[in-house]
Amino acid sequence: MRLLIAADIFPPESGGPATYAVTLANELVKQNDDVVIVSLNPKSDIKAIQCPVLAVKSNFKPLRYWQYYCLLKQCGRDVDVIYAMGPVNAGLPAWCAARKLGKKFIVKVVGDYAWEQGVARFAVEDLIDDFQKKHNYGFWVESLRWVEKMVAKKADSVIVPCKYLARMVENWGVNDERIKVIYNEVKYNVAEPIKHDNEKWLVTVGRLMPWKGMGVLIQVISNLSKQFPESRWKLKIIGDGPEMDKMKKKVLDNNLIDVVDLVGNLSNDKTLTYIASADVFILNSAYEGLSHVIVEAHNQGVPVIASDAGGNPEIVGSENLFEYNNKEEIEEKILQNSLAGRLKSMPHRFSTHMINDTRIILGKLCAN
Repeated sequence: MRLLIAADIFPPESGGPATYAVTLANELVKQNDDVVIVSLNPKSDIKAIQCPVLAVKSNFKPLRYWQYYCLLKQCGRDVDVIYAMGPVNAGLPAWCAARKLGKKFIVKVVGDYAWEQGVARFAVEDLIDDFQKKHNYGFWVESLRWVEKMVAKKADSVIVPCKYLARMVENWGVNDERIKVIYNEVKYNVAEPIKHDNEKWLVTVGRLMPWKGMGVLIQVISNLSKQFPESRWKLKIIGDGPEMDKMKKKVLDNNLIDVVDLVGNLSNDKTLTYIASADVFILNSAYEGLSHVIVEAHNQGVPVIASDAGGNPEIVGSENLFEYNNKEEIEEKILQNSLAGRLKSMPHRFSTHMINDTRIILGKLCAN
């Protein structure tokens, strides 16, 4: 099989789609498939990849997208399938290239890009489920919504990482027979925890975006520290993003420098070390598709609690779910789980389950 992966984010950028593109490519190469990646990141790190990676050179956005399309068209001539890692930044140029070359086209949808950009840049306040039902959010948001829906409808197949997203994409007007649910799974690496015998660590990982609920977690850890000073609660926030300055100000304004640690971006190995060190791992997000970090936390055997949003209920037990940003519920779940101790690790199926299921879909398209 000959495959072109169109990646919009790529290491050293963080995030599930970047990790997924590298892992998928490396595993397919091991199975003797021909894979090439075209990256929209001019600073792409090719050290961790075992296949050719071509990246755009320009940082000037209009030129960068033109270079991206040209690279996709150039590399796409000799492949069977073009697989885009998202419906907008990667998906639109990749679909245009696939259409021009007469190639099969697959897109992966891990969220609603129009909603994410609307919240981050265009003052959208609605949560993702309400966003699906409403319109008239302004020209830019509605343009992004039109692009992602159009690309998904035109794709030969749409891959999503959870049933929640499958329902969302079907509501976009995509035929359910072309929507394939393949759960993300992560490589099982046992990490050595950091010793913190006299402290209790609440650990969270994520890009610092408005819907990630980090501000509420800072309020929660402040309350816990006041209620239970003998436990010496600490909040470790792993990740970076547009909300970093806002979070720093919140920590300073509430005199929580000794309680909240804004760690920033870390390598995957170091991130796993922090996850393995958690007395409780938490994800307070208004939206998740299929969270890599929740699976990684399960793999490390630590107690996991999460908001009941998106795909979280598909991988977290109902007793460990809470309403997004509900401080009282969050505190209750933290206290319950801090006494639970480490759990039995989940089985590792990443390289034999997700990869093989994806390969089957790609193979069927090649055969048609």
